[in-house]
Amino acid sequence: MKKIFRKAITVLGSAALIGATVGTALAASYPAPFTSNTAIVVGANAAPQDNIGASNIASNLDAAAAGASVTTLTGATGVTEDEVVFATQIDTAGYKIESTLTDSKISSLLDQKISWDDGDGSDDYDIHESIIIGDMEIITTLTDEDLEGVALTNNMGLEYRYYFDDNIPISASTAADADDLYLTILGQSYEIQNITADTISVVTSEEVSVGLGESVTVGGETFTVDDLSSTSARINGVTIADGSSKKINGLQVEVDEGSIFYNENFPEQASLTLKIGEDISKTYTNGDEYIGEDEDDPLWVWTIVNAASDGGHIGVKYNVNTNDADDDDAGSSIKYVGDSYMLPNNFGAVTLEGLTDVDYEEVTVKFVEKDLYNAGNSTAESENSKVIVISAASTSSISVNTASEETDEIYLFYANNNTYTNTSSTYGAIEVFYRDHEGDDTPTNKARFEIKYALNLTNGLERTEIASIEVGDTDLTVDLAIDTNGMSTLYFENPDSEDIALNISGVAIANTTGDYTKLGVTADDADAGDIKVNGTDVSTKEESIMDSYGIIVAEDDSAGVEGNANDDEVTLSVPSDQVYAIVSVVAGGDATTTGEAGVMTVMDTAVSSVAGKNLVVVGGSAINSVAAELLGGAYREGAFTSATGVAAGEFLIQSFSRSGKTALLVAGYNAADTEKAVTYLLNNDVDTTVGTKMKGTSATQATVVTA
Repeated sequence: MKKIFRKAITVLGSAALIGATVGTALAASYPAPFTSNTAIVVGANAAPQDNIGASNIASNLDAAAAGASVTTLTGATGVTEDEVVFATQIDTAGYKIESTLTDSKISSLLDQKISWDDGDGSDDYDIHESIIIGDMEIITTLTDEDLEGVALTNNMGLEYRYYFDDNIPISASTAADADDLYLTILGQSYEIQNITADTISVVTSEEVSVGLGESVTVGGETFTVDDLSSTSARINGVTIADGSSKKINGLQVEVDEGSIFYNENFPEQASLTLKIGEDISKTYTNGDEYIGEDEDDPLWVWTIVNAASDGGHIGVKYNVNTNDADDDDAGSSIKYVGDSYMLPNNFGAVTLEGLTDVDYEEVTVKFVEKDLYNAGNSTAESENSKVIVISAASTSSISVNTASEETDEIYLFYANNNTYTNTSSTYGAIEVFYRDHEGDDTPTNKARFEIKYALNLTNGLERTEIASIEVGDTDLTVDLAIDTNGMSTLYFENPDSEDIALNISGVAIANTTGDYTKLGVTADDADAGDIKVNGTDVSTKEESIMDSYGIIVAEDDSAGVEGNANDDEVTLSVPSDQVYAIVSVVAGGDATTTGEAGVMTVMDTAVSSVAGKNLVVVGGSAINSVAAELLGGAYREGAFTSATGVAAGEFLIQSFSRSGKTALLVAGYNAADTEKAVTYLLNNDVDTTVGTKMKGTSATQATVVTA
């Protein structure tokens, strides 16, 4: 099964390229896309095995969703760049996402005055917030073949900053009658006890108000106010003086100074404020872990530079280089389409929203024997000539360099002086033939000559344009160069002037003999240098490779074949336009976390109640009306076999598109066979890409059915 990109595809800009949350260029694999927004459908009169199977699938999906939660910000504001070029940073010059984003781009970011009394009267101080975008890049499998598609990296490239636009006179010697200073950092109000140029002392405990006899739970521990006076409180049997703290149940508990409200005439109204936490306050230095982060391995760290001084800031920065498929920890993984780098406190997010909409068309290069015809030569025909054939899907996609012919296939032939076609060059020529797809020339079964390029011992053939391939708005230039040692390089140059280069042997200029028969030196095997994409050797890569324009070099489909250059055949999937990433940077809004599958199980008669969900449909069409709908009608067991090719003792797992979502049919010829289908699904790597069909005969064996 091809792991990543599939041929003849459509990339949908509004949805994920990874995990197959929609139909795209990638193969989905169970449990995707069913880890959220999913319902399981069984027949109202289904056999017990069907209901048990549905229950097992539901449990499996709930377990698969654990730890894979996704947080989104509803109502957040920000900026979206919808043309991020692959292999570039998301803050590249000219993009809507700039290296520094303030309230002019993200309206929820602060730009205001704060008031504070330092003991010598209240003054206003200007502050503002910004989100800093640094080394965050869109990468493809050209960068890392193990990627599951296009991804967003973060090489310590995301930071939040709280800027001081005025000097704030806070220090350890602040007057005793100064007000408490509160700063709203990452959307959360923190009491600041002290600031220096590179340190911040912040109250990290939780502040709670509680009355006499009442209890509060913090950090899993319960604290009860047993008694209260004007100068102290007894908490869980421990007396704590006003303004003091003691450790209770492993946490520090402080009676906030001056917070006790006590009137001995009305003791039932008494209350106070407690601060409870592992620490009441903590001093952090520039580079230390952010609040709540692992001290030894923090994902986020403080950046504190000239704090409280005009132009200085207190910030929080991403602290990991996250740039390849091996970075798969929950917090520090690369982000595929639909995923975000979320700032602490869910303050903001950088999200890979999707990819732009394109259609794909295949272009293939391989080596064949072809009958050639040149009407301008006295010995016009040559049979079984060894040529390179370049093929496209549309009959008018390829234009020969003279622009006089449009076709879907061209043939490159080395003509030496001993062959019928060329007598004018001492060292032969490369000749271009085309398929007469209109059939108005005779003989109709011969490839027809169009143009030739003479060779010589001094230069061979300098890089020369021989044809162009048009796919939608993409013009792919086809160039050929031949060095004096006889090796040819066939170039496919995209509109960004980047090459996919194929190294081809077979032409020996010095003795004017040779045929085009293989990539590189070794026939049928992938040799280093056989295929280079923008200078990167991908010959022995075992997965499909996407370049920065969006062209895909597809891996070989042959059974047991590994490496893009094996079998001396290359397939390029060419998009109708350049493929761009869509990236947003937002802040504010309400955070919502999803990921628990929360799978619903409904009867087929109630399927309308789960409209808009992905479906897992359990049971055959004779017992489940939704299964019948997917298969095009209501069937008894015999008709089910006719419609699906699944007979007694067999089962079917097939993926359909239904109302814009995916419906996975898990059904057997009878209930026992359906039970086998469920067991196979839960214990094997099942491709759920729409259109994929598998047949099996046991709970451990199934094969993909191809048309």
